Amino acid sequence: MLNRLELLCKFAFQFSNMDTIFLDTTETIQLEFGLTTTPEPLLPYFSRIIKHMNLFDSTLNDVLFHSNSYRLNFISAKVTNGDEDLGRIVVGPYLLEEPTILMIESIISDNKMAISLKNMMKEYYLTLPIMSTKKAKSAAEFLSYLVSTFHYYDPENSKIGTLFYEFQTADSVPLELIKENTDQAVEKIEKRYRKENEMLYAVESGNIELYNSILTENKSIMISILDRVPNDPLRSIKNNGFVLNTLLRKAAEKGGVHPIYLDSLSSKFAVQIEKCSSMLHASELFRSMQYDYCDAVRKLSLKNYSSAIRRAIEYIRMNLNQDLSLDSISGSLNLNSYELSRQFKKETGKNITEYINNRRINEALYILENDNISITDVAFTVGFNDVNYFTKVFKKLKGITPSEYRKQKS
Repeated sequence: MLNRLELLCKFAFQFSNMDTIFLDTTETIQLEFGLTTTPEPLLPYFSRIIKHMNLFDSTLNDVLFHSNSYRLNFISAKVTNGDEDLGRIVVGPYLLEEPTILMIESIISDNKMAISLKNMMKEYYLTLPIMSTKKAKSAAEFLSYLVSTFHYYDPENSKIGTLFYEFQTADSVPLELIKENTDQAVEKIEKRYRKENEMLYAVESGNIELYNSILTENKSIMISILDRVPNDPLRSIKNNGFVLNTLLRKAAEKGGVHPIYLDSLSSKFAVQIEKCSSMLHASELFRSMQYDYCDAVRKLSLKNYSSAIRRAIEYIRMNLNQDLSLDSISGSLNLNSYELSRQFKKETGKNITEYINNRRINEALYILENDNISITDVAFTVGFNDVNYFTKVFKKLKGITPSEYRKQKS
């Protein structure tokens, strides 16, 4: 029976293109197929979602849609063997809309999550499939059909064969032609490697204009890589995409971007590469990868700062909603507070309090565009414990109050 259940989950996973699990009647996961990995910092929030879905409430229908306050959606189906309840198959998560920054900020506010998780949440949500309600209904109907018919399918008696055809050339190929083709191939490979290094340097520098220029001028060279998987060009381009993702990640790391940001970015693209359904889709994704890694270097690189200041800035970024002060930061990083203060001002042009307030107010600008989040909640989300002080700092830096800013944006 377990083999048939495994086959059922495999069919559901491959045809829905969504993570698929099977839970027995003790609510223990017995089988799991998936592409999406939940980032470790999000596990405290997401790890018990399945447990809270009331999958084994006997009054419920055989196939169910599930949604929650994280805007994550699932489809579950009851699996039986005659009158025996074997468990539940669950596919998901999936989204019903494009994950915008406003949506992510609403989720963070509604679920009392740390604002420092915003970028990681965005990257994770971008790995999830998006389905219309109509397509989700079709997926549910397909799942219903699978669980109702899997008893009748016998994989052991399925007859699947292969035919092989071999073609040989009657005439031999001249040695001169072989040498000429070999020399041309070597020259082409050497040129491609030089251009790849130039492109990686452009990413390391965060220079998307230079990257695009090199790509445009040498497009024919860059797309001439031989298929590594015969008769499966989509698999080949996906494999090349995984290599490109790794190279871009290492270039961005060399450009001074902290691994915590690169890990979520790289994981997002790894999932999206595998989910590509066409050559065009893959090509569009690769362009997005190149831009996003360059953009990450532009916005997040700390390459020009000393080690101590890099650590301090990263600590501020990752703990923006916490109580931050010179003493708390220097204590957490085992640095001398006087030296940290002096060097921070020297390298950034701001003292630590000014830098923290600027970061918090800049984060608040994005959240204020969401009218569903109160100004008090915005203040607490970005690390201000007093909404009056938040308003005072906001007006000092932006020249208007948060309420006035929100009205302007409306």
